[in-house]
Amino acid sequence: MMKNKVWYLLLSVMLLTAVGLTGPATAQAQDDYDTILARAAAKGFLVTLTRPDLTETMNFYLLDSVKQSGVLAELPEVTSFDITAAEWVSDVSYQVKAVLQPDGQEIAVYAGKYDGRWRVEGLDLPAAAAAAAEESEPVAAVAAVSPVSDNGFGTLVFQTQSGGDIYVVNADGTGLRRLTHGLDPQLSPDGSQVVFTRWEPRYELFTIDIDGSNEQAWTSNWRQMKSPTWTADGTSLVFSWQNGGRLEGERKRIDLLEAALDGDSPRIHPDAIGFEQGVDDGRPYLTYYVPADAHWWLKQVNLQTGQLTDLLTEMHSYGPTGHPTDAGQLIYRGDNGLALHNLVTQTDQPLTRDARDHTPVISPDGSKIVVSYWQDDHWEVHTMNPDGTGRQRLTSTPITVLAENRQLTSEVVAGKERFVAGETAAWNNAAPTWSPDGSQIAFVTDRTGQWEIWIMNADGSGQRPMFTNGVLDDLTLNYAGVDERMLSWR
Repeated sequence: MMKNKVWYLLLSVMLLTAVGLTGPATAQAQDDYDTILARAAAKGFLVTLTRPDLTETMNFYLLDSVKQSGVLAELPEVTSFDITAAEWVSDVSYQVKAVLQPDGQEIAVYAGKYDGRWRVEGLDLPAAAAAAAEESEPVAAVAAVSPVSDNGFGTLVFQTQSGGDIYVVNADGTGLRRLTHGLDPQLSPDGSQVVFTRWEPRYELFTIDIDGSNEQAWTSNWRQMKSPTWTADGTSLVFSWQNGGRLEGERKRIDLLEAALDGDSPRIHPDAIGFEQGVDDGRPYLTYYVPADAHWWLKQVNLQTGQLTDLLTEMHSYGPTGHPTDAGQLIYRGDNGLALHNLVTQTDQPLTRDARDHTPVISPDGSKIVVSYWQDDHWEVHTMNPDGTGRQRLTSTPITVLAENRQLTSEVVAGKERFVAGETAAWNNAAPTWSPDGSQIAFVTDRTGQWEIWIMNADGSGQRPMFTNGVLDDLTLNYAGVDERMLSWR
């Protein structure tokens, strides 16, 4: 292992020498230490693209998430490169842009600091992505259907499931057509475009016109990109991505006798759950489970310049939603509840202290927030004021339904019959979105035994299926409860 590290170090020195980074230079003398190392990591990676014999060195520069994303397979053969720009695009991410020869394709390389070492954390291939963008598939003609009354106006975009097909339909149930496929579609403020992400063949952020044309990739290779949202002026996108933390849970074991002999109290992880005690060969032990704790962050993409910015939000940042009237603000679910983030000052203001609030959506006039709320063991729809006060639960399962679901069953214990109540099966109601005028809320529910799109008034009254004309009867929906956004209405 040490031999390999020394070999990588020697190769790195050779590469840095080749690109002129080891000798003294006036420009470099003015740079800080991190800038030099970040630039070196990006340039070193670019050099390995021109040298097929340096595959191992290329892996040394890359984060595992980049290696696994499939983006490297899309790179063309490279004989040389020309650096066109290099700058800090956020406090923690350094960007180097280059034109690859012989085909003149542009690439952007992002370097970040991980475990004390600067490595390539992301790549953008705008030219290749634009050329390879999926064309909208032709949609088979749909038989004429009757409009549904009282649904209001506007256009609804929805996904069948995360990564599944994305459809467009008029609020009255007419004009259904398949748009594309991906995750978490959201309509632009003017309703002319839809933003979404894909995870295959690599993590990527797209926009597409509402008519299915002009699909465009904006950035790629940020692990598990999801929940994209627009700023109110339509000039920027913000999305969640996963980086760092514990990606898998782990069961730990402590030998209590050994701990006692050492004179130290057992050190138990603060997130530990599922404690169990036992004895093995006369030695008492304690086991516990440390659940996965992936870290999620937010990035902003400026659609006019293409610049990426890391937002200074909490360590667990999910489901951002742009404020509908203020382009400088958005709401997201953070470590312990909802937070309001100022994009200009990069500061947060806590709104709620309840981690069960998910995927907030702000009403068109900014007067209310609606959320998917984890109600102990199922999902419900709640609303609140923009400052987090005035919480109101809009959906629930009737007590008669709960009683039916808890029918008594019998079992024989020690030769005697005993009656027990079955498990409660409450309805799930989730993924809400506002109508364009804020008077109604569309959401998904499984109350009929399958997931459907329903509609209700903003106060929770008048709950009913949204598309009673049967236009969605041939589609299967699924809500997985992983902070996905199923619906968007403009």
